[in-house]
Amino acid sequence: MLISFLVFIGWLFLLGIVVLLVLMAKTLQIEEEASKMQRLFFPIVPLLIVSTAILTFDFPFRVYLLGFGELLVVIIFLLLVIPNGEVVTQDKSFETRQLDERDIMFARANYQKEDENYRDYYSRNPQQKEMDDNIRSMPNLCSPGTFTYNPLDAAVADAAFTFLGDIRHLAEGEINTQKLEVEPKKMSLRLKGLSQYYGAKLVGITEVKPYHYYSHRGRHPEVYGEIVEKHDKYAIVFAVEMDYEIMKGAPQIQVVAESSRQYIEGAKIGMILAYYIRQLGYHARNHMDGNYLVVAPLLAQDAGLGEIGRMGILVTEEFGPRIRLGVVTTDLPLVQDKPVEFGVQNFCIMCKKCAQTCPSQAIPHGDKEEIDKVRRWKINQENCYTFWRRAGTDCGICLSTCPYSKPDSILHKFVRFSIRRSQFARKTFLFLDDYIYGKRPLSLKKPKWMEL
Repeated sequence: MLISFLVFIGWLFLLGIVVLLVLMAKTLQIEEEASKMQRLFFPIVPLLIVSTAILTFDFPFRVYLLGFGELLVVIIFLLLVIPNGEVVTQDKSFETRQLDERDIMFARANYQKEDENYRDYYSRNPQQKEMDDNIRSMPNLCSPGTFTYNPLDAAVADAAFTFLGDIRHLAEGEINTQKLEVEPKKMSLRLKGLSQYYGAKLVGITEVKPYHYYSHRGRHPEVYGEIVEKHDKYAIVFAVEMDYEIMKGAPQIQVVAESSRQYIEGAKIGMILAYYIRQLGYHARNHMDGNYLVVAPLLAQDAGLGEIGRMGILVTEEFGPRIRLGVVTTDLPLVQDKPVEFGVQNFCIMCKKCAQTCPSQAIPHGDKEEIDKVRRWKINQENCYTFWRRAGTDCGICLSTCPYSKPDSILHKFVRFSIRRSQFARKTFLFLDDYIYGKRPLSLKKPKWMEL
């Protein structure tokens, strides 16, 4: 009786393993990673053959072998789904100082010797001058002299960024003098739905704190040094997804074409939200590429879109860091969302794949440091941006390498569910990610129109 029961359970388990194997193979096929299937089948097929033999033929100690094997499967499954291990939480930024936009690499790279902003900045930060002068002497992104340059392809991203610059002045506008009274909860749901209707994959709302805003502007000469005084009460934060297959080509030219495309998508969504809110009689400002008054990742973290990981940018549970963020700030009454934690801190502590594959070694391999009263990982923005200028693209290797960047399929949903709660799952799936996918995915595939 016992042996019959164990055999029946064994066949069910074996069927489950076959279904899982087919699902994993299908996932690799969809992700255009069919070449990795041999790594998948190599250990599992012999296991299936041995298991089938044990379930089919009678021999001494068969009952013990069946019992032990099935108990092992149950234990492994429970370790994957039952909470276990220490949970490391994200340090919050409640008391941190405001960042100065004049200090970020995108602003510093634009300072020119003949301009007043150059003289002002380096009179206060002489230690940065030599490094920044060297960076400015290098070719710009999408320019001749970079190792990814192609005149036809580079012009696509150049056109996108030029367009974003041309619409920058539309971030703010006239407000309807007839203010419409709204119910905050319903309005919050409506704005989230509108964002998704126009293409946002994730949307959250948070109350704006002082540390969310830059203290001074610095990105453009005409606003350099301006104090950011106007602070709205709420922020609608949304994310658009960058294509997984294209991002696997990092740091090639197709990556900057994709990232600039998604910056445009984010700008479009933000513009619609801002225009709509102003039409209702409330102030609204669209914060988009090249025209931020806020630190988008900090807002996104507080709005519940994800956590900031080792690479210093937002990691979402659904798409990893493979996103672009947009923000609209407003005085329209809204209901804020809560931050989320889904195991990123624990996973980043042990993973380190982004640090290992970073070509400029800009991502730290070690523990978090206390910076402005917050423990976090800090990237070397000078090293990172220097590689951008050599490559001629915005790199993206860390984004494509992150295990969270895998498409949001059924299989990867289960993996994310498990690593949210289980330290055993984090170690197991990190090993499997290395074994099946390698240290980083790689694809030189371009969009079809780029191949013409």
